[in-house]
Amino acid sequence: MQLYNTFNDNELFNLIQTGDQAAFGALYRRYWQSMFNNSFKRLKNKDLSQDVVQNIFTDLWERREVVRIENIPAYLHTAVRFQTIKQAAASPDDVAITDLFETDIVSVGRADDTLIGNEVKELLRLWIEALPEKRREIFILHYFRGKSTEEIAESLQISQKTVQNQLHTATTAIKSHFDKIILLEVISSLLGV
Repeated sequence: MQLYNTFNDNELFNLIQTGDQAAFGALYRRYWQSMFNNSFKRLKNKDLSQDVVQNIFTDLWERREVVRIENIPAYLHTAVRFQTIKQAAASPDDVAITDLFETDIVSVGRADDTLIGNEVKELLRLWIEALPEKRREIFILHYFRGKSTEEIAESLQISQKTVQNQLHTATTAIKSHFDKIILLEVISSLLGV
């Protein structure tokens, strides 16, 4: 068991891919505390944060034979970020996910443009999922299916004014959040953070 502590992350992961449970345990012990801390500082919930870490490691073990990881710490950090955002998105509190958008996009500034684009797309998807059901449906029909407010009102059997109000509320909120994200990204790139 002590021998595994001398292995680097890639050596441990190579052993994990062969089904070595002791190597998996060593990797788990090496990273669980920092992963838990990263999740907990955003969720402020011990049980949910433990679930985040447990789900990540369970998924890693189940997909060990097919997943390819070059940088274990970066992979685990990104997994914590997305699982934490998913947990926050599942809560009815839109403020929690907004705070995560702002916090996480700054750390994305250290990655390449493709990763930034993918993370922003994922954040947008999660933000849309966190919308109240009717507002989400209206938002998707208008922006992703190209329906007019009149067509949406007719198909949902609600007034056109309600559709317009729901779209205005959603687009104002998303514009505000993404304006902050873009501003944080610009500041972080200017400061070289």
